[in-house]
Amino acid sequence: MPRRGFGLAGTLCNVPLVRSSILRPVSGCFDFAHLTPRCTALACALMCVTVARAHPEIENGLAELNPRIEATPNDAAQYLDRGELYARHADWIQAEANYLRAAELSPRLPGLDRARGALALRIGNPREAGGHFARALALDPRDAETFILRNRARVALGDRAGALADLQHALRLIESPRPELFLERAALIAAARDAVRSLDDGIARIGPVHTLQLRAFQLEESAGLIDAALARLSVIAAQSERKEIWLKRRGDVLMHAGRIAEARAAYGAALAAINSLPAWLRESPDSATLATELARLSGRAS
Repeated sequence: MPRRGFGLAGTLCNVPLVRSSILRPVSGCFDFAHLTPRCTALACALMCVTVARAHPEIENGLAELNPRIEATPNDAAQYLDRGELYARHADWIQAEANYLRAAELSPRLPGLDRARGALALRIGNPREAGGHFARALALDPRDAETFILRNRARVALGDRAGALADLQHALRLIESPRPELFLERAALIAAARDAVRSLDDGIARIGPVHTLQLRAFQLEESAGLIDAALARLSVIAAQSERKEIWLKRRGDVLMHAGRIAEARAAYGAALAAINSLPAWLRESPDSATLATELARLSGRAS
């Protein structure tokens, strides 16, 4: 008999544990009357663990959702909401059960295929997730979050070109993208120079976010783009309250590039930055350790 849903429960006991045609909601849980004794026992054990570990958000959410579902048991959106509540707290069995019930009631419910795909991706089924995402995008071709999720499914499947295309599409749809999306895009670009350009595009859109600047610097340094890396460090240092760390990093880059005199000047500037700190910071263990290291590095540079 073919499995339905994500097969998570079926993996546990070789039959579909969560079947929308079998399980019916009973006070926020499901009736296991038609399951085999072995699967029923396992299901009950899993549910008991879940209840024992219930987060207050789940309890509060269920207190609101369960009466609404009992009052309108054929409202698919309520099951989607409850499934997403369980999914946020990694209760995959209950999440799947609610999603399956929603799908039985309304297969084209907005947001349902995205939620089912996200769950499949979380439990390690990227290929199945991709099918759900394709259906979600057929219903709503401007759903940026689904493009982001499908990008991650494609990464898991080794389809870097497809993943990059999805992420590019999502970034065009989102007015103010999150910085991590630009980091994800840069990770999909093989050539360091092109990856840096993609990060600079992100910086142009959302500002000089530290994580984007730092990743661009790392790529420039690894690609041997020393002057570009040093210019990037200057920007990062200007944004930082503790400039000595970045001045030391500047010295390290110059030292590795064989630019000894410039390295020595950078280490000296870092030491001066420490000496300009208030006494309580200058005399802290971390600052004292860094000052000792800078003095040693200056000696090596000379």
